[in-house]
Amino acid sequence: MAINFPPILAKIILRFNPFVRLKVMCRGYSEDLENFTELVWEDDKYLDFGDRETYPQFQLWHI
Repeated sequence: MAINFPPILAKIILRFNPFVRLKVMCRGYSEDLENFTELVWEDDKYLDFGDRETYPQFQLWHI
């Protein structure tokens, strides 16, 4: 199941996500505009979540 949501919410969920089965995914990460990439807080905390041109879509995935 995937849910689209705003970038600011993506950052908050990524930072405080206590659930292992919820994944914050980003389309456009590493210039990959076709696929979604999982974000990890320690690696991606400085990502510009407000840059909609570079990171056009965020989703929350339940696996």
